Amino acid sequence: MDAIGKTAVTSTGNSNFLQWGKKAWASIITIGITSQLTAWEQKRTRLLNGVSAMALIILSIYCLLYLSKTERLVLIESFQGVVAMAIVLLLNHFHKYIAACHFFNIYNMLCYSFFAISHGKVDAAEYILVAGSIASMLFFRDRVTVITYFILNAACFAACKYSFTVMQPFLFMPNGENLYFANHVTLFIILFLIVFYFKSENEKQENQLEQRNLLLQKEKEKSDNLLLNILPAETAEELKETGEAAAKSYKMVTVLFLDFKDFTYMAESMPAEELVTAINYYFSAFDNIIQRHDIEKIKTIGDAYMCAGGLPQANKTNPTDVVLAALEIQEFMQQDKQQKQQQNKPFFEVRIGINSGSIIAGIVGIKKFAYDIWGDTVNIASRMESSGIAGKVNISGATYELVKDAFNCTHRGKIEAKHKGLIDMYFVDGCKDTESQQ
Repeated sequence: MDAIGKTAVTSTGNSNFLQWGKKAWASIITIGITSQLTAWEQKRTRLLNGVSAMALIILSIYCLLYLSKTERLVLIESFQGVVAMAIVLLLNHFHKYIAACHFFNIYNMLCYSFFAISHGKVDAAEYILVAGSIASMLFFRDRVTVITYFILNAACFAACKYSFTVMQPFLFMPNGENLYFANHVTLFIILFLIVFYFKSENEKQENQLEQRNLLLQKEKEKSDNLLLNILPAETAEELKETGEAAAKSYKMVTVLFLDFKDFTYMAESMPAEELVTAINYYFSAFDNIIQRHDIEKIKTIGDAYMCAGGLPQANKTNPTDVVLAALEIQEFMQQDKQQKQQQNKPFFEVRIGINSGSIIAGIVGIKKFAYDIWGDTVNIASRMESSGIAGKVNISGATYELVKDAFNCTHRGKIEAKHKGLIDMYFVDGCKDTESQQ
């Protein structure tokens, strides 16, 4: 095998070992963790598992290093530490989380206080109590418990220091310098684990919070878009800010009503799903057309379609905008009719009625509210549609006076409108500019 091949094999082997190590460590620190635990409890358990596992590993190494008869005392002390840390992991495994925390802290205080007093200051065992006082702050949420353990650790530390001045060590430690170094290494490893886990858990929570914020932002955008599909932007914003939207009066808007000729008959002869699909196809096309002409869709009722120009933002071009949109709808329906006739399929035709004038717009109710408009202008627009003819755009005299310079219209005369008497009506034949160019 050449050098490159050996390097590749070595690199792969190292990578596999690291992956195995990460999985093993992840399995250790998640001992006893269940979905029923809160995020804080899971963090605490991971930290306790990590510190206990690291202490167990270090103490196991001490056991191996001090197997000689002259250092049997260190072996015994290290071995009982291995057993104690294993008990902590077992308590977490059996979901005795609080017991595990108390056992870890009490063992740490009693054990290292005894070591420090019995050995003297030669091995600096009392400094492990510093790590214990910090750990107690992270293992418990109750302030009284945290303060109690902190005071107990501090008292044990002070007692150890005081004992060095009034009594001689009663256990001889021939390897005191080595233990002094080892205890300091252990102290810094435990402190590192505490800080590392605290930092990593915070980063994890920050990442989770960021992900939740992104999800919330996406959901907010979805809800905003949904609200804008129901209400005009101005009304939607007012509703979000104040919880209600005041009705507004408009002096000049142009209302368009549209419905399908012989819809009831067509509905009886078509399967329900096919009928709904067809209505959706036409209404979607109407939505696109009026959007291009800056017209606000108001609502649909059955086969009726209602929209208005000049709101929620008032403008002076709304009569022309609405008539142009009506002509485009008329052209779309004519093309659709020709295609359906060529395919020997049933086709729809629409009546379109338009009127201009003042209205009131707003939302009412507290459930399933919808934007709507009211006023005589709306009623007359509805009469324009019902008095119209399929394939024609029927406008009132009021709208005619506003668009007569832009469109060629045919006067139909005064026609009786239900509950409105005689009203001047006009068919829109087309744009004057278009016809002059032709």
